[in-house]
Amino acid sequence: MTQSAGRVFLIATHGRLASGIKSSLEIIIGKTENLFLIEAYTEENKGIEEELEYILKSSNAQTELIVFTDLLGGSITNQVLRFTQGRNIHIVSGFNLALLIETILSDPAEPTGETIESAITAAREQMVYVNKLMNTNEEDHSND
Repeated sequence: MTQSAGRVFLIATHGRLASGIKSSLEIIIGKTENLFLIEAYTEENKGIEEELEYILKSSNAQTELIVFTDLLGGSITNQVLRFTQGRNIHIVSGFNLALLIETILSDPAEPTGETIESAITAAREQMVYVNKLMNTNEEDHSND
C-alpha cells in the first residue's frame, strides 16, 4: 500500500511497547490510518530491517515519515538512522504518549521540524514527579 503525500508515523520499539502505545492512542484519539508499528526482538530475536524496508518502499518521495523510537543510542534508533539517511524522515527518540498525541494531531501545514520541537516541549511539561507537586501544593496551602 503506497502512502500519498503527507505525514506517516512509525513507532519502533524493543518488544511490545509499540502495540501498547498504539492501544492507548486509539483510546484517546481514535484510529490513525497512517501509523505503522515495528516491535523488534519479539520473535527469535528478529530485528527491524525487513519491516523498515517495507515501510520505506510503501512511502513516496513526498511523504514525510516521523519515526518515534524508545531509546536514544539504542539498537532500534541506530538501525533506523542507518536505513533512513538521505530520506525525508524525522526521528524522535525517547517518546511518550503526550508527544505522540501532539505530533499526530498537529496541523500538517505546519513545518514538521517546528511541529516536533513544539510537541517535545509540551511532552516534557507532562513529565512531572506528582508526589513533589502535591507536597509543594500542600505547603502553599498551609502557608495561606
